[in-house]
Amino acid sequence: MRRSIGFLAVVLVGASSLPPARAQTPAEWAQSAAYVASLQNKDGGFGPAPGQPSSLGSTSGAVRTLRYLGGSIPDVLTCIKYVKSCQADGGFAPTPGGKADSLTTSTGLMAAAELKIVDRAMVDGAVAFFHENAKEDEQVRMAVAGMEAVDGRSPDLQRWVEQISKLGKPDGTFAEGPGQAFAAGTVAATVLRSGGSLLNREAAVTAIKAGQHADGGWSRDGGPSDLGSSYRVMRALFLLKEKPDLDRLRAFIARCRKSDGTFSNTPDGQGNAGGIYSASIMTYWSRKLDGEPALVETAGFVPLFNGRDLTGWEGDTSVWSVHDGMIVGKSQKLDHNVFLATKEPYRDFVLSLTFRVVDGKGNSGVQLRSVRVPGTEMSGYQADIGEGYWASLYDESRRNKTLVPGSAEALAKLNKSDWNHYMIRAFGDRITIYLNGVTAVDYKETDPAIARDGLIALQVHAGDAMEVQFKDVMIQRVPSPDASVDPKAAGFHLRSVTTDQGEYKYTIYVPEGYDESKTYPAILFLHGAGERGDDGVISSQVGLGPAIVQRGGIPAIVVFPQARKTWQADSDDAKAALKALDEVSKAYRVDPKRVVLTGLSMGGMGTWNIAAQHPEKFAAIAPICGPGRPEDVTHFLSLPIRGFVGDADSPRLHLGMRTLIEALQSAGAHPEYTEYRAVGHNSWDRAYNDPETIDWMLSQKRP
Repeated sequence: MRRSIGFLAVVLVGASSLPPARAQTPAEWAQSAAYVASLQNKDGGFGPAPGQPSSLGSTSGAVRTLRYLGGSIPDVLTCIKYVKSCQADGGFAPTPGGKADSLTTSTGLMAAAELKIVDRAMVDGAVAFFHENAKEDEQVRMAVAGMEAVDGRSPDLQRWVEQISKLGKPDGTFAEGPGQAFAAGTVAATVLRSGGSLLNREAAVTAIKAGQHADGGWSRDGGPSDLGSSYRVMRALFLLKEKPDLDRLRAFIARCRKSDGTFSNTPDGQGNAGGIYSASIMTYWSRKLDGEPALVETAGFVPLFNGRDLTGWEGDTSVWSVHDGMIVGKSQKLDHNVFLATKEPYRDFVLSLTFRVVDGKGNSGVQLRSVRVPGTEMSGYQADIGEGYWASLYDESRRNKTLVPGSAEALAKLNKSDWNHYMIRAFGDRITIYLNGVTAVDYKETDPAIARDGLIALQVHAGDAMEVQFKDVMIQRVPSPDASVDPKAAGFHLRSVTTDQGEYKYTIYVPEGYDESKTYPAILFLHGAGERGDDGVISSQVGLGPAIVQRGGIPAIVVFPQARKTWQADSDDAKAALKALDEVSKAYRVDPKRVVLTGLSMGGMGTWNIAAQHPEKFAAIAPICGPGRPEDVTHFLSLPIRGFVGDADSPRLHLGMRTLIEALQSAGAHPEYTEYRAVGHNSWDRAYNDPETIDWMLSQKRP
C-alpha cells in the first residue's frame, strides 16, 4: 500500500499589524500536512504524537485535519478498517476492543463521515447509544455534532438543544462577563447544527464579536486567547455567516505556529496535532467568510507573482504596487487605462488567480495573449471585471467589443465587493473562463489572424478612484504540439494514424536528447471526456502533458491519442490508440517491456478496460479518477497498479475506485492507492505532478 502524503496548498491572505504574525506559505501548510500524515500507525489509526499508539479520537482529528490542509491519508483503506474496528455496543470505543462512550461515539461518527463509511445500522446504533449516554453539556453538544456529520436525526434533539440553550438567558441573550462570547458561541453552534434557529441572533453575534481579544483570538473565561476556544467561537460565526476581525484572527493563528509545522494552543505553548486541527479549520472558515476559494490548488502550477515585489512584471508603479502579499492597482482618478504586464509571453496555458474590487466599484480585467500598443493601451483578449462586464470575454483595443458575456450561472456565484476566483484556459483557438468554479465563457476563435500567444496583464480602467487586488496568481503551461518540426526532435509533435475509420490525429512527446542507440520506456495516456474530438492536440494539454512541461521533460516516449467517443477496449477509438502506439513503437526506440498505460476520468476507465483486454501489452497501469469493473479483477493480479482519486469526486468515481482496489486486495493483488482529501474530479494534476508517480511509471518493466 503506497504511503503518499500529497497536499493541497492553503494560501492565507494578508498579515496583521501585530508582529511577528504573517501568512502561512503553501510550503508551511504542506509541512503541517506531512506532520499529520506521519502520525498514522501500521494498524491504520493515528496517534496524538509521533511514536504514540493509535486512538479513535486522534484518528478522527487527523482525518479531518488532512481535509482542511488538503493532504491525503497515507493508507486510507487500513484507516477505514481501524475506524470500523472501534465500533462497540452501538457506539464507538477509544480503541479496538474497548468500551464505548458518548464523546468517542461522536468523534467516531465524524471519522466515519469523513471516510464515507456510514451505514444505516451505524446511525441507528449511535442514536440509541446517545439516548442512554449523552447527558452532560459537552456530551450533548458533541452528540449534536456527531448526528450532523452523518445526517442523522435523534428523538432527543429538541431536549439537547433546550439543555444547551440554558447556557444563555431565556430571552436569548447572554450573561455579561468573561465567558459571554464562549457561551454564545457554544449555544449558537449547537442550535444551528441541529437545524434550529436562534431566539436572539443579534445578541449572539454581538456577544461573540465583543469577545474577540486585541490579539485576534478568544478565550473560554477571559484568560489568554487560545486556539481551542477560538475554534469553538469561530464555528458559530461561520454558521452565522458573520465576519469578526479576520486579519487579527489570522495573525493570532500565525503566532501559534511552530517550526516543525505544528501549532500550539497559545503562542507560547508546545505544538501538537490538535493545534493544527484548530488552525487549519479556522483558516478554512476565514477564507470562506472572505469569499475566497477555501483551498488553492498549486499542483502543476508555478507562481507568476512572488508575493513580495513586482519581479517579472512591468507597469506604472504609481498605480501598481505590492501590499500584504497582494498586487494592488489603485488610482485616484485616471483618464486612461493602466496595465501591469508580464515580461514574458505565454501561448497555451491555464491561469489561476484570486481578485477583489474594493467596494465593488470600478473596472478592471485580466489580459491574455496581449501586446502593448503605442501609448498606455494593450491589445488582446480580456477576462473582464466590473459592473456590466463581470466574467465576460472582451477584445481590448482590437475589436473593442464583448465577445461573450458571462453566463448567468457564473454570475450567480459572483461576490461583487469581495474575493472571486478566475480560472482561465487558453488552448489553441479556444478560451474558457471559470468564475468561482462555474463556466462563465467558452469561446472559439474563428479568425486565424488573431494571435495565439502574448503577454498576461492586469488592468486598472480609466475613470473614478478605485482599487483592485490580486493574489494567488499562478500559471500552468501546457504543450503546444507542432506538426511542422522534425518528428525526432525533442518536444510535442502532431502526428496521425490511418485506420479503417479514417485518419486519427494524436500527439507524441519525444524526450530531450533522444538517442537512436538506446531504448526508451513508453507511456500511453488516455484523456478524459472533456478532451474528446479530432484535433489531436488537446489530448496532450490536460493531465500528463502539462506535468511533463512542469517537470522539464521526462526520459520516455509518450503517446497522446484522442478519442471521438469512448476508450472502451472494443471501440474504434481504443483500436486507433493502440495502433498509434504500435506505429510509434516501430518508428522510435521503444522498449516493448516498458510500456505503461495511464489515463484520467473517462481515460481512467479506459485504462482498466484496455488493460483487461490486453494485459500482455503493459508493464503497469496508473488509472486516475475512473473505476473499472470488479469482474475484470483477475486480469490485474500480476500487474503493478497505482490508482488515484479525489475523495470529493462523485461517489460513483470515488467509491467505485475504492471498491475496485478493495476487490483487488481481496483477490491477493497489491495495488497502490491514494485518495486526495477534499479534491474533486481534478485529481490528475496532483497525481501526475507528484514526482513519485512518473518515476514509478518509468521504473516498471514486464518480466
